[in-house]
Amino acid sequence: MKQKVFAWMLVLILALTPVLAIAEGTDSTPNDPADTETTDDPTDPGTTDEPTDPGTTDDPADPGTTGNEPADTPIIGEALSIDTVNVYNGMEKSYGKGYLPTVANNTAVIVLPLVGNTRGQIIRVTPELSSGGPYLYGNYQFDVQKGAAVAADGSTHELFLVRLDLPLNATRYNGTYPIPFRIEYVSEDGSQTQQTFTVQLTIADGKTQSSGGSGGQSAVRKPVLLVETCTIAPTEVSGGDTASFRLTVKNVGNREAKNIRISVAPESDALTLQSDLNAQFLALLAVNGTFDADFTLSVAPGATEGDVVAQTYITYEDAYGGVYSEEGKYRVRITQPKVEIVSCVYNEVVSGGEDFTATLTIQNTGTRDAKNVVVRYTSADEAIRKKGIQDSVTIGELKNGESTTVTFDLRALPSASEGRHAVDFLCTYADTASTGTYSDSTHYELTVYQKAAIGYDAIKLPETLTSGETFVLPICVYNTGFSPLYNVRGVLRVDGLICSSAYLGNINPQDSAVKDLSIFVTTLSGSSKYGDTWGSFELTCEDENGEQQMLFQDLRCSILEPQQQTDEEKRKQEQAQKEQQTLSQWWISLLVAIAIIIILIAVIVIARFARLLRMK
Repeated sequence: MKQKVFAWMLVLILALTPVLAIAEGTDSTPNDPADTETTDDPTDPGTTDEPTDPGTTDDPADPGTTGNEPADTPIIGEALSIDTVNVYNGMEKSYGKGYLPTVANNTAVIVLPLVGNTRGQIIRVTPELSSGGPYLYGNYQFDVQKGAAVAADGSTHELFLVRLDLPLNATRYNGTYPIPFRIEYVSEDGSQTQQTFTVQLTIADGKTQSSGGSGGQSAVRKPVLLVETCTIAPTEVSGGDTASFRLTVKNVGNREAKNIRISVAPESDALTLQSDLNAQFLALLAVNGTFDADFTLSVAPGATEGDVVAQTYITYEDAYGGVYSEEGKYRVRITQPKVEIVSCVYNEVVSGGEDFTATLTIQNTGTRDAKNVVVRYTSADEAIRKKGIQDSVTIGELKNGESTTVTFDLRALPSASEGRHAVDFLCTYADTASTGTYSDSTHYELTVYQKAAIGYDAIKLPETLTSGETFVLPICVYNTGFSPLYNVRGVLRVDGLICSSAYLGNINPQDSAVKDLSIFVTTLSGSSKYGDTWGSFELTCEDENGEQQMLFQDLRCSILEPQQQTDEEKRKQEQAQKEQQTLSQWWISLLVAIAIIIILIAVIVIARFARLLRMK
């Protein structure tokens, strides 16, 4: 009886074994090849990525060749592709036969051979490393020039041979880690282009994570969602237009992903999502499954030309509630007219009151035509003004790449202060669809200097002067300019007249100074001591630059001989003086007598008044 019971139990256990295996299995599909993995040994034929189907080929488009084909991410145009046939230095096999990066001495050697053409035959490579990977996190961006590369079979090929020697973390864990390589370049048609190629890095010499506490060894098993392609149409978007933005997301991990959220967030106000919702949701994505997330982007009417970055975020969970995220950046090319004032030719040094011309070169450096192009003189500096009442020049239409010149007649006011002054211009324009208006302003400077301006009241000598006499001649000098005058000095240069120079010092703008010249009349320097004489008055000063200015005034007068007195004239003069003296004495005596009489009368009146008072 016991033997029968034991036999029936054995049969029941054997019958339930497949059911238990399915119940304890992973969330992947039943035919997921990853479910057969038991160890991290890359040489285990049960875990290698080498295709076992004899019907497979090296065609990179054939999904049956290998699980490591990189995913291209064209942004504006797809021009580069992977060489899947040849093996180059650092590679053990071609991409068509399941290339895997080599790992040795704490370094992963990643080789990415790209074929195609770019403008300048140069590309910029940016490995987008996420934190928490088995590598040392850092910025590994570099440029690659197209050149000749020798394959393992000795053949030579012109291509971009991308190689990254990636330092690994000493505490890394075993598993498979996707590494996206973002490739940026200018395509042959001149458009900015970006593609992303993802290489799978397998770590087998690191630490092993335990699964379910059993202590057994197993590879890291999780979902990994990556953007396989990003398609933007049209590739160039103008202001006010819209573009479709499609993200093709693929699960390249070995577990299905749940609760997937895909969102797009532009990094500039020039680009917005047309819908109020910036995210799309997906409940489940199986291993090797793909999903297309479609968005519509709108370009602001006034957006300027250039690349605008759209940031993408992917968050998802595994079957056990673990949360993962991936980020990416993609560039949207905005094409607009871009009219600029590229140069301005003018006199950089002018004097107060001087007219000058400013010649501006206007060029449309954008990729679209511009219309309603107007250039205005907008300087707020009152000292530099536009001549006439019109302060703008209308150009009208300006095609992309086209340039033209406009001129402005300007004037520095006579009252402009010395120093630096502003000359500002503004160019406004619209795109051909009139969806937005744009502007470009420029600022220039010039130096205004003021010439020294001196004036004075004309001086006039007496027509005749007698030798030996002295007289005073006033000098009045004034500054009629807008810059200070320094070391103002007046000098009289007339034969027969002797005087010192008149130093008036410094005179501020719109100010004056007065100085008296004391002049002594002597005799002429020639053979004739008396008679007509000529000369000049010289007025000198200096400006702020030390330059001297001088004014002249011609002068003329006659010097007379002093008259000699005879004895009779002297006697008459003395007699007149005596008579004058006598007359003066007589008047003094008369005045004294009158004063005495007045005093006596006053005494008599006072005495009588006193007597009258006593009688009363």
